[in-house]
Amino acid sequence: MKQKVYLNIGEAFFTSGNYEIRTILGSCVSVCLFHSEHGFSAINHILLPGTADVKEEKQSLRYGITSMELMINEFVKHGIARNHLKAKIFGGSQSPRLTTNNAGPKNIAFVTEFLGTEKIPIVSNDTGGEQYRKLSFHTDTYDVFITKIQPNLVTEVQTQEKHFETKVREKMVKKSSIYTF
Repeated sequence: MKQKVYLNIGEAFFTSGNYEIRTILGSCVSVCLFHSEHGFSAINHILLPGTADVKEEKQSLRYGITSMELMINEFVKHGIARNHLKAKIFGGSQSPRLTTNNAGPKNIAFVTEFLGTEKIPIVSNDTGGEQYRKLSFHTDTYDVFITKIQPNLVTEVQTQEKHFETKVREKMVKKSSIYTF
């Protein structure tokens, strides 16, 4: 039986083991990276794209720029070239009820451009739209299963996203973590 891991906003997970990694995505985006020949995989949960020149954004995995670089560096440490990785991307919804900053489309654009720059092919994706997603990533097969969340559950996820966005905007950056097994 696979061990289940729950990934929160601003976390990443890198492994060569057999896990089922779960997360819930609204406007956030998760990127699943893997190299099937060496058996390594990783996933993150990005809140906002971020920029490379802002100190707090360099320190938190909530930001795509930091999270993506850290995940890719884990593969490089194990002798796997960036351009030998494959990617699957998910999330980035834009709820009509949450129209403040178009975070979903910005996250999708960031991840797509970043992976293109790194020459990492996107082999699968389920992004955009208005529905939130429950994601389940299986690190032994690199399969990702998506369940669209019913509208009556969306309010809870939106509230959670607004809370995290507010914390980030108030510069209450908490040290994020990457788990390596």
